Amino acid sequence: MESRSVLIAVAAAALLCAPAQAQRRREPPGEWDVTLGAAVASRPSFEGSDRSIVRPLPFVTVRWRDAISLGEGGLSVTAHLKNFRFGGGLMVDPGRKDHSSGGIFESGDDRLKGLGTIRASPGFRAFASARLSLFNFEVSAVKSLNHGVTGSLGLSAPLPLGKKLILMPHVRATWADGQYMQTYFGVTPVQAGASIFPRFNAGSGFKDVRAGANLIWRINNHWFAGTDIGVTRLLGDAALSPISLRDTNVTVMGMAGYRF
Repeated sequence: MESRSVLIAVAAAALLCAPAQAQRRREPPGEWDVTLGAAVASRPSFEGSDRSIVRPLPFVTVRWRDAISLGEGGLSVTAHLKNFRFGGGLMVDPGRKDHSSGGIFESGDDRLKGLGTIRASPGFRAFASARLSLFNFEVSAVKSLNHGVTGSLGLSAPLPLGKKLILMPHVRATWADGQYMQTYFGVTPVQAGASIFPRFNAGSGFKDVRAGANLIWRINNHWFAGTDIGVTRLLGDAALSPISLRDTNVTVMGMAGYRF
């Protein structure tokens, strides 16, 4: 789900992917694959904010036979067919606070008072990806029980820069239905009367496009470090919404981890 905490989780997953792939070229995969680590991220206080917040982000990812995984993206089951992968799982949209929050995975800002808190919601995710030469193509869809539906189409390309460095440029576009757009970018008459924002009806359409790059340094077979820089541009009603104080946001993250 496209929220700011999930955006950081996706970036973390991309960083974890490259060292895991690099190691699998040297040795067969085991039954279990566990990664522990920590990150520091600078990100918008909410989607469309013109202020950034800095948060520490611990993370853990557990995989079994590269088929079942548990991590920041939720619980997933993946099937493989040569260069094609597909699957599904459970995830949580963390929502958005209507005030500033010190939570490491939460987004919010005092300027959102009167809009109400968007509560966390469980959801279901389906995904498929294919690798063609150097390129990874991925399509995914998320159905949140309370917040609507989003779908995304992404492209990435892991580029080795020697034996220990991997550069992974990536781009992704996200579409959202009317329920999701109204939840995060709409302003009802009641909310307009209680907040600083005028009434606004948000409809379905492409919500944003994001481009960035991961740089991963595989220190040895266990330790790795990396960084992710991404630029997100809001589109359509997400950009037109009075809640969106800035249409272009930058997210920067540094991380280090240990893979067992």
